[in-house]
Amino acid sequence: MFAKMLVAWAALVMVLTVQSQAQYDPLGNDIFTLPDDMRRTSSLDTLKLYSNSNVDPLGLYPLMRPLDPEHTAEFLDKIRGLKYIAPFVPVQEDLRGNWKLNLLGGTPGKVELQLVQNRDAVFGRGTVSLTGSTNALSASGQTVKDVLYLDLVNTQELTLYRCTLTVNQGRLSGSFNAFDAQGRVWSGTAQGNRSA
Repeated sequence: MFAKMLVAWAALVMVLTVQSQAQYDPLGNDIFTLPDDMRRTSSLDTLKLYSNSNVDPLGLYPLMRPLDPEHTAEFLDKIRGLKYIAPFVPVQEDLRGNWKLNLLGGTPGKVELQLVQNRDAVFGRGTVSLTGSTNALSASGQTVKDVLYLDLVNTQELTLYRCTLTVNQGRLSGSFNAFDAQGRVWSGTAQGNRSA
């Protein structure tokens, strides 16, 4: 008999514990509403909100939120004094100077460039000779290890040559995609080397 009473008492305690845990909100909402049929107590127009004081008894909820690494004090202190934030990989070869490129494919042409380099940024100016006409050219791009990504813009005919070139001991080799103002697109190969 005593054992049956003990089991019944344990079952009652478990039911009450599960019911009280069902009202606990682990997401930290300290105000909860009861279902519509239980909210209305004295009048149809009165809405009562019940506050749950057991939601965050230790006040740890603000500490449980994930950190935003880009706005922590340590991150801001680190970047405050830096002049160059982007990742920088040292270039294997200095690209400053005069270069000659042969563009093969579509409309073949010859490019003469004067390039300047600052870290991984490469830019400059020059000329492009295509089928008897010579036009001004501007250049800008970047290096990633031994690859030069260089955009050449024919400023008079509004043509963009997007080049991907491998740099190897004073020589450039790779490919390009060209885009003109009329919507035409073509591609080809590019070979070049330093000029005196």
